[in-house]
Amino acid sequence: MDVIADGSDVLVAGPRGNLWLMKVRSGGELYTHLGVLKHDSIIGLEYGSSTETSKGYRLYLMRPFLEDYIMKGERRTQIVYPKDMGLIAVRIGVRSGSRVLEIGTGSGALTMFLADFVAPTGHVYSYEARREFADAALRNLRRAGLAEYVEVKVRDASGGVEEREMDSVVIDIGDPCSVMDVAHDALRPSGGIAVITPTYNQVEVAIAGLRTRGFIMVEAFETTYRRVESRPGATRPASTVISHTAFIVTARKTLGEGK
Repeated sequence: MDVIADGSDVLVAGPRGNLWLMKVRSGGELYTHLGVLKHDSIIGLEYGSSTETSKGYRLYLMRPFLEDYIMKGERRTQIVYPKDMGLIAVRIGVRSGSRVLEIGTGSGALTMFLADFVAPTGHVYSYEARREFADAALRNLRRAGLAEYVEVKVRDASGGVEEREMDSVVIDIGDPCSVMDVAHDALRPSGGIAVITPTYNQVEVAIAGLRTRGFIMVEAFETTYRRVESRPGATRPASTVISHTAFIVTARKTLGEGK
């Protein structure tokens, strides 16, 4: 039986999609608009159980998934969303055992995803120029239990990186072309690269930069996520859509001249 203990992480799910990610502490309390949940009242309960708040609302106690750590983690920057992460990983060949270079750790959302993907034998080497962002990312990684698969380096990668023969590279900074030569030198031939950027003009510059450096299979895209609302006789697409979160450019390195 998988039970909740003092120090456990719990995803608390309420009505209408309300979600809270909390660490259980003896004597602690979770304050919500639905009432108060005392931590002591759920210690010893099995994950998947339900309980009630002080106002009588029913809450469900779930074991957190990686998505919950990503979406409910500490944010100091805009994050890459789960709808984009899987396609990025597939397009640049990330798998268990991969060695991945990430330039631009940010809050560590994509870093967590990559670490979970490459574990237990791979590793992510992540460069972040700002100490406060790196510290926040490390807290998120530790909370998700993934810190052992990541080395966060507080350094501006435009000055160079130590890693070579990386299987994949991800660039997520404001000026991706400032590190494109660095990324090229760090990536093994036939390795995959992804550039994450918010604007069309940066997409154009990134594509040109990749092609002139011998990358092929250069492609830019964005993803859209729309839920389906289902009720008897009234199943339809949700009226809200998570559309533009980022543009993504992917490519593969060759030893010759790009096209």
